Amino acid sequence: MQVLTRRSGTMNVLQLTLSTGDPGARAALDAAANALIARRHEAPRLIVALTGEELPPAIVAALVATLRRLREVGGALAVEPGSAALQDALALHGLDRVFALPLDPDAAPRPRRFGRLRRTAIAALALLFGVAVAWPAGVAADDRDAGDPAAILAHVIDRNPELASYQGRLHVDIRLTSFPFIREHLDGTTYYKRPSNYEVVFDHVPAYARGFERLYSDVGDPANWERRFVITGAGEALFAGHRDLVLHMVQRVRGMIDHETVLVDPAVWSIDQIRYDYYNGGAITMSQQFREVGGYSLLVSQRAEIAIPYVHAVAVGTYSDYDANVAVDDAVFRKD
Repeated sequence: MQVLTRRSGTMNVLQLTLSTGDPGARAALDAAANALIARRHEAPRLIVALTGEELPPAIVAALVATLRRLREVGGALAVEPGSAALQDALALHGLDRVFALPLDPDAAPRPRRFGRLRRTAIAALALLFGVAVAWPAGVAADDRDAGDPAAILAHVIDRNPELASYQGRLHVDIRLTSFPFIREHLDGTTYYKRPSNYEVVFDHVPAYARGFERLYSDVGDPANWERRFVITGAGEALFAGHRDLVLHMVQRVRGMIDHETVLVDPAVWSIDQIRYDYYNGGAITMSQQFREVGGYSLLVSQRAEIAIPYVHAVAVGTYSDYDANVAVDDAVFRKD
C-alpha cells in the first residue's frame, strides 16, 4: 500500500505509508522525494510509515537512495516501523538511527528493550550462519594474482565442477556476553544448488526470533560480489599462521555496512574470514574452517564474534552429514 499525505500541516513534511512487500516501493519513494524537492522548501522531511514483517535488502537500498537525495537539499528521511519485526531489523544494523528525525541521531536516543535485544541478537547470529560454500580442493597460487581482486575471486569461484548440489546439517551455539547473557542452540539444514542458490532452514527458533526460520543469502556467494561491491586489494595479513590475501569491499548500493574485509587463503583459495564493519560503529567477524568431505572441500565450522550496539556475543556453528549431488527442489530456494 502506498499512501502519501502531508504531515503536521506543513509543506515540507510528507508521510508515505509503504509496505515492504510492495514491488513499486522504489517508484513510490522516488515520487515522494520528487514532490518534496519540487516545492523548494528548506529542509524537506519524508516520514515513511513502513508496514510488513521483513526488511528486504531492496527496500533498504531504496530508502538509502532516497535519503541521499533529500540530504543533498538539506533534508532528511525517517522510518516509522509498523511491526516489532521491522523495528528489530532496523535496530539490528543501526538503521533506526540512520533513518531518523532530527538529522542528529543522538538528539533522540531510543529506549532499550530486553525483548528487542534478544530478538536482535538471535537475528544477527542466525543470518551469519546461513551459507555453507564449497571451495576447490587446492590450486597453486600465482604471485601475479596477489594484487588482482578479479583473479582472486576467479580462483575462489572456481569450485569443483562435479559438485552440482548438496545438503547438510547445521548446528549453532549462541552465547551473549552482554546483558541479557542468554544462550541458545539452533539446528537446521543447509542447501546448495548450482550455480548460486544457498539456503538454511532452521528446525525451530525461539518465539522472539520468529521470521528467521527460513534464511536466504547471496552475500556469501563470491560469484555475486563484483556485481554488488567495489573490490580492491589490500595487501596481505597473517591468519592462523599462514599468509592470506586481503580484499576490501564496499557496497555499490550503500546500506548498513560501511565496508567488508575478506581474508583469502591462496594455497587453497578458501575464505578464512570476513569482517563486517557497520556505520553504527559495530563489527561482526566470521572465521571459517574447511576440510575434505567426499572429495570436496566443504565448510565444517564457523565462529562469529559480534560487537554491535547493545549486543556482544559469540556463536559457533558446525556443519555435518553432507550429501553431495542430491536432488534439491527449486522450491527450497523460493522466497515466498
